[in-house]
Amino acid sequence: MKPVKKIAKKHTFEYLRLTYFIRFLGDAFFYTFLYVFLASLGFSTAQLGLVAALSPFAALTGNITFQRIAKNLEVNRILMFIFALVETSVAIIFVLIQKQPFVFYAILITCVSFINGPFYSLLDGYSGTYISERNKQYSSMRIMGTLSYVIGPLIGGILADNTAGGFQSLFIMSSLFFLITAFLIYHLPKQKIELFIIVPPEERTKLKIIGKPELIAYLLFNFFVIGVMVVSDNFFGIYLRNELGVSTTHFGYVVSAALIIEASTMFFISLRKNISFRVPALSFLIVGSFVITRPIIVALNLPKTWILALSIIRGVGWGYYIVFNVRFLARVVPLKHLTKALLTGSIATTSGRIITSLIMGEALKHYSYSTVFLVVIFVVIFGMTLSMTIAEIDRRKQKKVDMIVPFIEPDEDLN
Repeated sequence: MKPVKKIAKKHTFEYLRLTYFIRFLGDAFFYTFLYVFLASLGFSTAQLGLVAALSPFAALTGNITFQRIAKNLEVNRILMFIFALVETSVAIIFVLIQKQPFVFYAILITCVSFINGPFYSLLDGYSGTYISERNKQYSSMRIMGTLSYVIGPLIGGILADNTAGGFQSLFIMSSLFFLITAFLIYHLPKQKIELFIIVPPEERTKLKIIGKPELIAYLLFNFFVIGVMVVSDNFFGIYLRNELGVSTTHFGYVVSAALIIEASTMFFISLRKNISFRVPALSFLIVGSFVITRPIIVALNLPKTWILALSIIRGVGWGYYIVFNVRFLARVVPLKHLTKALLTGSIATTSGRIITSLIMGEALKHYSYSTVFLVVIFVVIFGMTLSMTIAEIDRRKQKKVDMIVPFIEPDEDLN
């Protein structure tokens, strides 16, 4: 075990890249096909909507709970280790116990969502803290997770359709990668945080949100845009299968293609070090304009080929948002509160997911997918407009203040 710790300490950046890659492989084999798996068991759209609501509610509860517990990076590491073991156990249960009533799956998914939601905030908090003190690029680290999501759905769709085990083959793969993740997390090196900026007295012990309009705009964007789009993406997979007759294999192709676009976007951002994300309104516009493509093509009732081809464009928005999420927060909050800020953003997202899941699941019982997705479009546009307005007003006010009292900020490279 000691050689692993030495490697992790000496090559922390590369070790974190490997951790992202393995962790997201487990995630891709398990969560990507979860709703398609439930639909294959014959559960109704309303039942799937209930699961889609319970899952973010559990994640919301988990984020609130662990926001209080995750007081330092060592606690974060221990929590992530435990979470990975729990997810391994749940994946194994899916393999061993098959064809159960809806309640069985609802309870299991709710339990695993309680820890899955906070896991990524804890991991991003750990890695974000590491790279913020070094000349490292977040996008080149996080892109490993996206590559996993390219590989996972591609292989997973083929396994589900062409092996005797079907979806159980995917759960076996995910349990293996979750277990390896636990091993890697266990050997993550300890970090000592050195703050290079002066932290205001009111922010030394807790994260301050009131009085920070751009942070409020970010939370509103997560609620109205990111939260809504996560749920609509889940139902988009069901739409492809139930309405268009797309096979699990071809669904995997669509997911992988979208993630190749996502990875390409992140790679492009890593090359453009002048992208500073200092105009949040512009970032909100870019992300929202691309992630909304799937609801638009469904609402327009385009031919099947066009829907499959255009649906991958959303990868641009998600790739941009993944990098923006960490870099933006690392700029607007003290480094010691980065994990809390990420968890707070996740709380806003999961709150939006809960409400959207309940509404969409029920609405699809009475209305067509095109009608429901049309409403989604209006909600997302409203969220974009609100967030952009608040952020831009604050930016212009701050610009006037800076013209009067110059503020010198340390030059950091946090791609």
